[in-house]
Amino acid sequence: MMKRKTWIDRLRGFCMLAILFDHTEIYYTGDNIVPYNFYVMNVLLLFFFLSGYLCFKKENQSWRKKLTTIFRTMLVPYLFFTTIIALPKALVHGYDITDTFLRILEGRASWFIATLMVAESLFVLAMWISKENRWIMACLSLVSMGGCLVFSKDYPDLYWQLENVLMALPVLHLGYLYHQHEAFFHPIHKLSSTFFLSLFIIFIKVYEVNIGANLLIEPIAVSHWAVFCIDFLVTTLCLIGVAKQLPRLPFLEWVGSHSLVYYFLSGGIPLTVSLLLTKIGFPYEGTYYHVCLAFFIVSILTSSLTFCIYKYAPLLVGKFR
Repeated sequence: MMKRKTWIDRLRGFCMLAILFDHTEIYYTGDNIVPYNFYVMNVLLLFFFLSGYLCFKKENQSWRKKLTTIFRTMLVPYLFFTTIIALPKALVHGYDITDTFLRILEGRASWFIATLMVAESLFVLAMWISKENRWIMACLSLVSMGGCLVFSKDYPDLYWQLENVLMALPVLHLGYLYHQHEAFFHPIHKLSSTFFLSLFIIFIKVYEVNIGANLLIEPIAVSHWAVFCIDFLVTTLCLIGVAKQLPRLPFLEWVGSHSLVYYFLSGGIPLTVSLLLTKIGFPYEGTYYHVCLAFFIVSILTSSLTFCIYKYAPLLVGKFR
């Protein structure tokens, strides 16, 4: 059995906590105080990249088995969690309940999970049909990116997040290629190289602020695609380098290995905590440490509920005792 790569769990754990922080900040303060471009786009794309990374296997693999795993560990949890959340979500936001359930069937109830599930399924099918031909996959990635540019502009809200799927496919392919040629990137992940990459990230983030770049990916509203791609590639390589050099961090790795459930809870729990804090007389009034306190409470509650789900209802996430 292949040894688990803990750096992947560390990186996914960091990305998941960043998403949880973003949702907490938005629900508690009503806005992104820390700009979206600073980190949200990067951590979301990193999930797609790591999914592509995990698709690569040196030994022969059953693509049919991979599709079955996607169905069991992603589609089933998507249908269950979005259905459970649908009623309270409709009541809180004043949505029509019928429309809320219809959005689940249309793949619009949880855009990120729907995108990841469909993109990974299509990627696996393409690898299976093409027999992992690199030229066919390269052409598919280029066509997919072109389709993303067209659909995101003219059809921004397609069934099962098709416009986001077209954006995610090239990122999955890059993750796959990175794993396939991982030895080539070893020098880039040395401490000195990672330091210079981090300096470049600061430079490009400042540049994005100065030119007013929009890197929003849900809905897709990227205003500077070249900057978007450079930012994604440099930040991804830097964060992978950091994750590989860090020592074991059990909590972060646990979050990363249970990130699917974290994501499903990353909307409801921050919203609930924000409403409760406001109701008991602890609203956000410009003091940022309040956001940090809210995030701490959200993290504890989300982790506790995730633990209970994996321990007492593993079938809901495709796990069998």
